[in-house]
Amino acid sequence: MSVARGLTDGMRNMRAVGLRRDLRRSQETRVSFWRATIVSSFFIAAVGASLFLGAVIVAGTLRGKDGSNELTADGRTGRVARSLRDGTLCHYIIFDNKTAQTIEDRVGRCDESKTKPKQERPPAFSWGGR
Repeated sequence: MSVARGLTDGMRNMRAVGLRRDLRRSQETRVSFWRATIVSSFFIAAVGASLFLGAVIVAGTLRGKDGSNELTADGRTGRVARSLRDGTLCHYIIFDNKTAQTIEDRVGRCDESKTKPKQERPPAFSWGGR
């Protein structure tokens, strides 16, 4: 009987080890599933946010209605051109007189608003100074 009891005790121990191993595997599988879910959801949220912001920026750029043209057509705007220290660049500000809203604020060449005289003949090189 002691041999049979030893065999049954050994079988119980093997079953208990097998059950613990199966329990550990299922817990590891569950933990790895939740880890993968959390990491995947983070990347999906990051990609979704960047796509949303990109769509907003593109939609704002491609917007058909431009309010600055309407305001300048009414004659309600003022323009200030101030030369910078170097003398070749100017700071241009166009604003709405009624709302005091800046429509355009940019830096450009000071001579861009002046009409440039057309040269009668292109400059050519001459050896004699004539």
